[in-house]
Amino acid sequence: MDEQIKGAGLEITVRGMGAELQSLRCGGREWMWSGDKAVWGRRAPACFPWCGRLKDGYFEQDGRRYENGPHGFAREYEHTLIERDEKRLVFRLDWSEETLARYPWKFRFETVYEVEGRTLRSTYRVANLDGRTMPFQAGFHYAFALPLTEGLDTLGHELRFEGPEEPEEVLTPEGFVTGTRPRFTGQDRVALDDRLFEQDSICLRGLRTRWIELGTKEPGPALRLGMEGFPYVLLWSKPGPMRFVCIEPWHGLPDAAGGDHDLFHRPAVRLLEPGETFSCTQTVTVMP
Repeated sequence: MDEQIKGAGLEITVRGMGAELQSLRCGGREWMWSGDKAVWGRRAPACFPWCGRLKDGYFEQDGRRYENGPHGFAREYEHTLIERDEKRLVFRLDWSEETLARYPWKFRFETVYEVEGRTLRSTYRVANLDGRTMPFQAGFHYAFALPLTEGLDTLGHELRFEGPEEPEEVLTPEGFVTGTRPRFTGQDRVALDDRLFEQDSICLRGLRTRWIELGTKEPGPALRLGMEGFPYVLLWSKPGPMRFVCIEPWHGLPDAAGGDHDLFHRPAVRLLEPGETFSCTQTVTVMP
């Protein structure tokens, strides 16, 4: 079931399946990717309880193998709407016998959407309801539609930082971490072109900027994604003519290429003790 809320300048639609954002409308237009299955059939899936791929498609815990796909499974279940008002939606996914068969910890995962002016504030809240330490990761995966201006090609777009950056790229050939290298050194923007993601996503760490802006090289519309506090940000799109671009703040990384199938040894894993909670927030602002 879809839920809608509308602020003074922004309207969103969220689907109960995965608590996934389906639509972000502002200024009389749609800003989210359409979810065209012929290209990529998702729009804004949650990454939980891990980000990226599991080595060989499984992890092991207490002598048992748990087979799973990339980015966890929160996106695969119906989430329950637990709060609603004119500017706020809160969805919840609790552990079940079915999730225990895929991930042997009892958890609560909530997604909060809040609309204020031209800004959407999205928050993930994680709680450990188990009696033992729980390893997890969480990340956003929003896809924004291109072109931002009708008829503009990929080369007319760019990603912008607050100032010159010196990040490292976390290398993930075949989807697994192998090392790092400098990337975009001294740049305050990244030009988009249809070959940028031929080797899949670009994972950056060490960014100082509080936001990344998707905009046009000439004066025109822009989206500003606030991602302060996230240690990693992935940039991604499907190869070929760029129909969308994802800006993905993550608390987590895929398995290492030489990993041992233990979630506790996963790069950038987070740990919650029994009863502890964690939250992370991104914002999306449609710039005037």
